[in-house]
This record gives sequence, C-alpha cells and structure tokens, in this order.
Amino acid sequence: MHHDCFPQIVHKDVTSNNILLNSEVHVVVSDIGTARLLDPDSSNQTLQVGTYGYFAPELAHTMTVTEKCDVYNFAVVALETLMGGTQES
Repeated sequence: MHHDCFPQIVHKDVTSNNILLNSEVHVVVSDIGTARLLDPDSSNQTLQVGTYGYFAPELAHTMTVTEKCDVYNFAVVALETLMGGTQES
C-alpha cells in the first residue's frame, strides 16, 4: 500500500466503505479527510480517528501512527471480502 510512496501518506480510515471502483475497474480510496503525511522527524502521535472495528490495536495502545495502521485496516477489508460481509452482518 505504501510501497514507493515518499513521503508516506497514512489514510488512517481504510474501510470497505472507502474503497471504490471506477468505470475502468480501478481501485480508488476515498474519504481522505483523516490522511496525513508521516514525518520521520516527529512522534506522529494522533487523536483516535477511524472506524470502529478497523482501528489498529497498536494505534489504540500507543496513539502513534505508522503505515502498519493502514495495513491492518486493509487486512480487515480483505477478511470482510473473503467472509462475504462486514463485521456487523
């Protein structure tokens, strides 16, 4: 997700509702209001933002944003896709 992206941008709210397909069936990530640049020279600490059920456990514990937070979000989306529904269904 973050390969070859510099500076790294962390979305912080990758959910099945925020992944869209355009008319050419290319994936587009929407709702970038919570996105931020990762700054290697700062603490990258944040307030709790995101969608319940997609919130990375390490972010909840440390409140420090890393690219791993988006990877966790995407893993939840992949699991939902494999299971055929969201966590609520």
